[in-house]
Amino acid sequence: MVDGAKVMHRENKFSDVVVDGLFAGVLAGLVMAAYLAITAVVHSEMPGVLFSRFHPAEAASPWTGFLLHLAVSGVYGLLYGCLYYLACTLPRLVIFPRRALALGIGYGAVLFSLAWYILLPASASPLLQIPYWDFGLAHLVYGLVVGWRFGRI
Repeated sequence: MVDGAKVMHRENKFSDVVVDGLFAGVLAGLVMAAYLAITAVVHSEMPGVLFSRFHPAEAASPWTGFLLHLAVSGVYGLLYGCLYYLACTLPRLVIFPRRALALGIGYGAVLFSLAWYILLPASASPLLQIPYWDFGLAHLVYGLVVGWRFGRI
């Protein structure tokens, strides 16, 4: 009896999954940046001020901060691609689109936790000025987009 859910298994090469992760990370970084820009406007802040916080220098250009954010998003997407590849190679584990979404959301939550509780306080980053809930939801949005993208592959 068929469950009704489409199960498509495609052999993915590691290099393909890593490149897909890089592009998915950049796409998710763009969506995350848009979400953060909207929340900045809601909090009566210019998006340029927000993106300046992504660069560790005091008087950084918003464009430099934005591009740095996209670069880091791409690297984290690449890491997600590696994790996804490993999850797909485990015996008896089939990655459905919903599971890819759940894996992505969990990945975003882990990234948020590492950033908020370890990396940002250790570096005294200006990103700590972003409200906790906005920063956390932005990372969940990031994970959701990366998971959605890999669920479609």
